[in-house]
Amino acid sequence: MNRKKIICSCRNVTKGDIADAVKDGADSFKEVKKQTKVGKGCGKCKKKAKKLTKKLLKERVE
Repeated sequence: MNRKKIICSCRNVTKGDIADAVKDGADSFKEVKKQTKVGKGCGKCKKKAKKLTKKLLKERVE
């Protein structure tokens, strides 16, 4: 995973920021959103950010 890839350009949130939020205990997209502010600008990134969060949470459980 390219940790530096920007997911949310409004809030400058990267894949790494989302991964770190999950690693630090976020257990839902709502919690990731609270920690990173992803999706709180124009909203165009929400679908991509939710998909990444779901993938990372699944990997954490396995």
